[in-house]
Amino acid sequence: MYSTANISSTTRARVLAGLACAALFVLPERPAAALSCDGPAWEDEWAMPGSLRNSFEEFPLDAQFWELRSCAYDFAPPSECRLERGDDVIPVAVEVDGAEHCNVEPSYVGGDNDPDAIVRYVPERPLLPERSYVLVCDANGPAPNDEQGQYTFVRSRLDPAPAATPGSLDDIGLEFKRGDEGCCESGSYLDLRLDLEQPWLLEGGYVEVLYDDGQVFAVREPDRNWSSAIEMPPTEGGLELTPVAADGTRGETRRFDRGDYDRELIYTPCAVTGHASPLALWLFAPLLWIGTLGRRRRAAGGAS
Repeated sequence: MYSTANISSTTRARVLAGLACAALFVLPERPAAALSCDGPAWEDEWAMPGSLRNSFEEFPLDAQFWELRSCAYDFAPPSECRLERGDDVIPVAVEVDGAEHCNVEPSYVGGDNDPDAIVRYVPERPLLPERSYVLVCDANGPAPNDEQGQYTFVRSRLDPAPAATPGSLDDIGLEFKRGDEGCCESGSYLDLRLDLEQPWLLEGGYVEVLYDDGQVFAVREPDRNWSSAIEMPPTEGGLELTPVAADGTRGETRRFDRGDYDRELIYTPCAVTGHASPLALWLFAPLLWIGTLGRRRRAAGGAS
């Protein structure tokens, strides 16, 4: 007489594999604003990228300076900025990219949806060679970068050559990464890969990222305190990437539509319990049945 207990281990393994694969197709994509135990690294104010982090970095004489700021709440741009070195004072204009998406409705903010702005400091004239300046603003200036936490230093290089022209983004790589750390997931993100040794990046340039909803982001290097990867906020739409040289010169824009970049399919238990469809939950019922059946067989074998 045939019994379910006669199901072979090979058959059970095949059923398990088939059902697991089917589940991947019915599990919905988690929203970008998924909850997490810790916010994404790019939302930490101290971790914001920019060309003003390192007080010992040397820039071309015609360089502009920039920083990425989170601007969800009461964002106010810097005002009355200048570069000072004794009696040598260079007025600095402030330009903000993405400001129209700051100060959004509180219901919009959360998870990975905190908007950012690119704040650019544009000197009125070139710097003098091999000099150290202090970037000062009367209000809302950049964070200090000296060892005492008091001043924001900017250093010019001796070489009078102008800033390198922005390079090509032909070799850039982009991949969607799902949060995959269990019930305390880190959240989804976009993994960006590019050649970080290009002169225009080493001199203080960056890659501007413009999302289809108008929000902006900027990347220059990985957050070396956390990993070697360049992580960006996720999106379900397209985005445009533009190389920007240290002097503000913009290169050729490269666009990625949603189907142009790779997408990971990673299963986590939280995705099933928190965001799964009823069909996905029914798919896992046979898995539980097979697991229970196996335990009963092993228990029966041990008792004989």
